[in-house]
Amino acid sequence: MESKKTDQAKHQVLIVDLNNFSRYPTLSVGYLSSILKNNGAQVDVLSPLFFGVHGFPRNVKEPRGYHYLKFLNHIGATSENRFLKFLYDKIKNVRKKDKSILQRTIVSAFQEQIKNKKPDIVLISAYTMYFDVTSVIAGICDDHNIPLIVGGNSFVIPEIAQKWSVIRGVTVVFAGEPEAILNRMVDDVLLGNDISHYQGVYEDGGQGNIAKPLESLDSIPYPTFDAFPWHSYPNKIIPIMTGRGCEWGRCSFCSDVLTSAGRNYRSRSLDNVISEMKYQRSRHQVDLFVLLDLKLNSNLDVWKGLAERISHELPDIKWTASVHVDSRTDNGLSYADLKKASEAGLVRITTGLESGSQEVLNSMLKGTKLKRVSEFIKTAHAVGLSVRLTCIIGEGNEQADDIKKTTNFLREHESYIERVVVNRFAYIPGTPAFYFQKAPEKAYKNIKLGELDLESGLLKHSNSRYMELKHRIAVFGLLRVANTINRKPLIEKATEFEGAF
Repeated sequence: MESKKTDQAKHQVLIVDLNNFSRYPTLSVGYLSSILKNNGAQVDVLSPLFFGVHGFPRNVKEPRGYHYLKFLNHIGATSENRFLKFLYDKIKNVRKKDKSILQRTIVSAFQEQIKNKKPDIVLISAYTMYFDVTSVIAGICDDHNIPLIVGGNSFVIPEIAQKWSVIRGVTVVFAGEPEAILNRMVDDVLLGNDISHYQGVYEDGGQGNIAKPLESLDSIPYPTFDAFPWHSYPNKIIPIMTGRGCEWGRCSFCSDVLTSAGRNYRSRSLDNVISEMKYQRSRHQVDLFVLLDLKLNSNLDVWKGLAERISHELPDIKWTASVHVDSRTDNGLSYADLKKASEAGLVRITTGLESGSQEVLNSMLKGTKLKRVSEFIKTAHAVGLSVRLTCIIGEGNEQADDIKKTTNFLREHESYIERVVVNRFAYIPGTPAFYFQKAPEKAYKNIKLGELDLESGLLKHSNSRYMELKHRIAVFGLLRVANTINRKPLIEKATEFEGAF
């Protein structure tokens, strides 16, 4: 690639945001934008939302009977029957049409951007499902001699990073947190300098590694969301993260603690978080915040401090949070804690139930007790919070009776819960479940691992228990109860977060 010698203060940077969240801006892109702008770059963001292509909203009110469709999807995804697999593939092909619409739209817009803005360098933030559209964009960059850096959470898996790094036109795939070296790396790429010494760099199919976690989170500038299409969002919501990783960080299924920002737990200071919330509120005239921490009560000083200070310093804002109902003597989730958070504007709270079977929870290494989760749900409801739970089916130790226990737990707490998300257990390289299943002497005999799917980042696997009639009946019962819960309207103060993660 011919080197470009440009004045550092005149870099024209284009960030293509393929993640396409439909309710609020992408936090990682906001951080990239602010770091580059602080270095004197001119930054533009290209989002499908600019052109009417919306991402799929999550956790919306379901129609009656929606569990039938979910059950059919479950059967198609897990069945070994050829006819059912054929139908499932047909459904997936319909979904691929949505991706093709996004691809045509974003490629056309990208070509216009290249023509009108003439960027010096392009950065793409993408999930692995966007391999095809990234390949087209990369080819356009190559044709115009524009360097391209690609990043995203899944590139911590070496096989995926290597696959993407050989796309024609991709200068480098970056794995890990780039904030500490982003400006230097961009400068070196534009100057044609060797960048192989940077941690996190994968070039042309070669070996690489993951950049070290950023230790001082207070040292990076607040994310900037000026370039996002605010008019395309139903409500103006700002995403914030007070810490990276998870204080617990042991759940067998969790890949979040392996991604670019999750490999060990680090927290921002309370002063830094409050200061950013004030900054974003003033800059964007916004009173809605989604706190994206994996578990906001990882750092009790920050969790409790937010509830204490928001009431006085940021009156009238609303916010959401996810927490872990762990077994610490003080996990920050007492009646007094939740009441104070509710009075400080917390309107929705999420926790991972995962299973109503204590045996399965222990097998998942969740570190939770069902009795304490039950108390939390009732308390959160009592102080006026909208309660959201996640559940997982298909853990290797799980039997049909365990799924029934989850169904019974939800039924018993139905009046306290407003949303439930049911997912299938996934095997991801690097998770405890992956290593457990790879060890022959420990592996569950009903689970068979296949090859890594480079599009999803998941290992293909089969679970023979999915084929059992009693298992399917149990899954249907769980989905039916979940549908009953998910048909509820949210409490009024939480409605502005409908469809937000």
